[in-house]
Amino acid sequence: MSVWRSRQGAAAALVVGVMVVWRAVLLSGSYFNQDDFYLSGRAYDVDLDRDFLFADTAGHVNPLQQLTYWLVANHAPYDWAVVGTFVLTLQTLTTIVLWHVLSRILPGRWARVPLLAAFAWAPITLVTTLWWSAAMGLWPHLLCSLLAVLFLLRLRDGAGPAWLNGSVVVAASVVGLLWHERAVLIAPVVLGVAVLTTDSPVGWRRPLAALRRHWVLWTVHGALLAGYLVAHGRLTDVEGGSVSARESARIGWSFVGENVLPGVLGGPWTARLEGGAVQPPVWGTVVAIAVAVLLVGLLLWRGGPARRWAVAFFAAYVLADLTLVLAGRGGFGRLIGLDPRYSADVIQAAVLCAALGLRRSRPAFGFARLRRSWPRGRTIGVVGTTAVYLVACGFGTAALVPHFQNKADRAYVTEIRERLAQDPRQTLVDDLVPAEIVLPLVGDDSLLSRVLAPLPESPVFGQPTYFLRTVAEDGELVAAEIDGGIESEHARRDDACGYRVTDDGAVVRFPVDLGGDLLLQVGYFTNEEAVVEVAVGPWRTEFLARPGPNDVWVPVPDLGTGFDRVRLSVSGSTTVCVPSVLAGRAARP
Repeated sequence: MSVWRSRQGAAAALVVGVMVVWRAVLLSGSYFNQDDFYLSGRAYDVDLDRDFLFADTAGHVNPLQQLTYWLVANHAPYDWAVVGTFVLTLQTLTTIVLWHVLSRILPGRWARVPLLAAFAWAPITLVTTLWWSAAMGLWPHLLCSLLAVLFLLRLRDGAGPAWLNGSVVVAASVVGLLWHERAVLIAPVVLGVAVLTTDSPVGWRRPLAALRRHWVLWTVHGALLAGYLVAHGRLTDVEGGSVSARESARIGWSFVGENVLPGVLGGPWTARLEGGAVQPPVWGTVVAIAVAVLLVGLLLWRGGPARRWAVAFFAAYVLADLTLVLAGRGGFGRLIGLDPRYSADVIQAAVLCAALGLRRSRPAFGFARLRRSWPRGRTIGVVGTTAVYLVACGFGTAALVPHFQNKADRAYVTEIRERLAQDPRQTLVDDLVPAEIVLPLVGDDSLLSRVLAPLPESPVFGQPTYFLRTVAEDGELVAAEIDGGIESEHARRDDACGYRVTDDGAVVRFPVDLGGDLLLQVGYFTNEEAVVEVAVGPWRTEFLARPGPNDVWVPVPDLGTGFDRVRLSVSGSTTVCVPSVLAGRAARP
């Protein structure tokens, strides 16, 4: 019978439906943020080759993520509807696979429903869902991990050809590793599930029995991980920073006590938000620890034969996650332990721990009245538990939204796009985007010209123009002005015309040396159109002079050396009179 064709299956479908609607609403209100912008800018209009796919990105080598960035940047640039649908589809598929996993671990048990709800609704995965680059490090990993677990269980149960099931387990690990380095945890998870579902022998002989039973699978997995770690070490250089034992302990406490436990249990309910860090109140941490101790105690009291192994499995997974955080991001200090991006995958281990601990246990926790009456007793237990968790998740989600929906980012990009659409003739001054959009730590990748390059409006930078605009903090386009400009020296020959620019050229001199990224505001008049060349040392550009008096903006890039003169020349027999040239940096609006 299909795992969906039962009352339990209908309840599971309802859980998935609530998740899809809930997360779809939240995703529709979110937008791109930070890494999404600069990674999209890097992916735009570059060759889709090995160098790009295997590029070192802040210590990560994720070819399938790079491929996704390239496809979106070049075919659906900054289209949040496409990205949001992609993320929601990944989460939905992952949740569906989990139901199949739970149905093999706990066949026919109603306990599967609240466990599925915990995975589907937990706020600990919300931040990574609303942030595209973070979501690509979470949901493909969990999807591959649970697929590997599912086909391991099929291999154990003899459901289908053994070679096919084993191949899918390995293939899922390979795909996961191509998405994100955290997929190195897939192999330990699969091994842990194999140990916990080994019914005979018991005790410390369990691991040996699991290793012997699937020795070919573990050999292939071991070789795969060894090869991956060697290749990863050659392709990137991870610098987590030096972390003292005391600082490691502080990060560990934040990660486990203030991040993992409240997040898994539906928290943080209320929190102080700082960047990506979520700081719950003391009472929230105390409540989370108390509830976690109670649940672990109940599991150890009324769980199945593998209950102790299940608790050890969860503890080992959390420790492994913490180790990865310390190794890669420990230098950021205690706040990194409060960031849900680095703990969201723990929900998988928590659900598997509970399911494996309950395997072959009594269906109820010994409450005689509830155990006597079916369907009322069990229905009340399942519905009540799920409803309480839903309420907890509601408060936990409300504490995180809209801080992590990136509404300011959406408003910023939308304003720029609307202004460009109103007047396509506008040229933009290149500058850093606000730090709230992209941190300046990524250097040139945080420049407007990189971040906005994929936009369908094709914004122009660094070209001579009569319509130069600077971008304000809110995305509004403001007419450019020079801040503290330096005016050129007066022409010596013809006071009426100023610098007489002909095909022989004219040299405009400044009283001091200039350098860096500058703007030249060239005032001129002429009686017919002419192409004017502007030369600063070896650098050249051109603009079209129009009849009458005009001002044209000429951006000059940083040439690496100072200059005190600009040469102007005209193609043809026309004369262009230039009374003065003003040089300086664009004023911030």
